[in-house]
Amino acid sequence: MDDELLDLFGAVSNAFHVRLQGLAVLDELRLAPFQARTLSLIARYPGCSQQALSTSTGRDKAQVARTIKELETRGLITRQAHPRDWRAQSLSVTPEGKQASKLLLRHRAQAGVEVLQDVSLKEREVLRRVLSKMRARLAASGSLLATQDS
Repeated sequence: MDDELLDLFGAVSNAFHVRLQGLAVLDELRLAPFQARTLSLIARYPGCSQQALSTSTGRDKAQVARTIKELETRGLITRQAHPRDWRAQSLSVTPEGKQASKLLLRHRAQAGVEVLQDVSLKEREVLRRVLSKMRARLAASGSLLATQDS
């Protein structure tokens, strides 16, 4: 039963990511799907580090480093010395990056509305509580991007 539930969870998550990768707004912003995902994560978790992004996305450090450099070159993010770890850099969005991430968020929200249209408010609340518990467990194990001490 748990294997089936985890498979279903993974299938829904993967299908939603595929849906997001096909958003027309990516062409409009001239962003590859992973660039858009990285920009969105930096916008949601200002001050996060490259290591935190690598851990959270499951991508290798080199791919994350290239993406960060591309976003920085485009003027969408900035890097600063991390306040608590001299070896790391804190990442933040620029005003242009903030505009792009807001546009991405609107399109992501619309995709979410479509996916959840057959799920009642009560079911959504149950799902929110369950996923929050799962997220807390993963965050405690260091598998998720933390909002602080990234």
